[in-house]
Amino acid sequence: MGESWVSSHHFFSLEYFRSLKKEQWLYLGVAVFFILVAAVISSSYSRDSAAYNQMFEMYGASGWGALYEQMFSRETFFLVVSKVFYSLGLGAFFLFLAYSAISLSAKFYLINKHSNDKWLSSAFFISYFLILHDATQIRFGLAIASVFLALHFLADNRKSLFVVLVIFSAIMFHIISLIFVVMVLFSSDKSLRWLFGLVAVSILLYPVNLNDSLLSFVGDAINYFEMHGTFVNKLYIYLSKPSADIFLGMFSRSAMLVYLCAIVIFQFRDKFSAYEGLCYNALLMSIFFYILLKDSVDLQVRIRDLFGFSLVFLMPYIHRFMSNYVGTRNAYAILYSYLGIHLIKFAIYDKMLLL
Repeated sequence: MGESWVSSHHFFSLEYFRSLKKEQWLYLGVAVFFILVAAVISSSYSRDSAAYNQMFEMYGASGWGALYEQMFSRETFFLVVSKVFYSLGLGAFFLFLAYSAISLSAKFYLINKHSNDKWLSSAFFISYFLILHDATQIRFGLAIASVFLALHFLADNRKSLFVVLVIFSAIMFHIISLIFVVMVLFSSDKSLRWLFGLVAVSILLYPVNLNDSLLSFVGDAINYFEMHGTFVNKLYIYLSKPSADIFLGMFSRSAMLVYLCAIVIFQFRDKFSAYEGLCYNALLMSIFFYILLKDSVDLQVRIRDLFGFSLVFLMPYIHRFMSNYVGTRNAYAILYSYLGIHLIKFAIYDKMLLL
């Protein structure tokens, strides 16, 4: 398990920074560099840049008097930060910088603390999640950081604190965080058999279109509890607009690769730390929701990625498996090459960056 670069008794003290080794300084430098990269991309070069800049102006200019009403339709953290920076005369860039600084600091900290190979885990994170979330879907990216911080407490069997932090994340950062609370039900030694059972159920239900049933259920809940104009309406919108031109089925190439990773990593389950064990359970939950929600792509990919971020911490086991067949150095070369190619493809060919 990686040595943490946060120590509660001297964090931010001069002694702390003097104690950092060269590798830790390098890791810290990489984190700061990508915080700035994510802020620049999210503010000007991502698919969501224009929408977020408009929201910053709208919510910032509306003043503090509108905060209470706006909290029922937009996450509180976004509202507060927008109003603070706007009232100080600062531009939208500082909003993006705040999001990237908090989210990436938490993620690089967690990787350093819980991954057996922080460099490989960081490379995997940068090759996909950084651009998709922290440089594009910034509210969702911060929500992922917060729930995986909460998972740290679940690994210590502090279930109540975990639940409180997940609910806090849903209110402050992104409502989709709330579904992560189900992890409290899958934190025991018997969780794996239940999770494999859930995956099997999702496969059996694969021919069934559940979107209409879910849409009706959510619509009835909104009407019954009079939740119009609240976060729940966003869920209704996701379900009411199933993508007509995109279908992410269980046999897609990326899905098959995730299944293969889950199978490979399963062989090392006896070596898992408590946190890694929960991450593996989250990976299976990601597969379950991915298959089950195939008919509502917007909801499918968000829940998949919420739980699927767990693969970042488990990536070193893929390297360990490959090393048995091609050697340690060759395994690193293959993995880093693949991640580098994927990063270029994702950013340029898939047009995640608007250059």
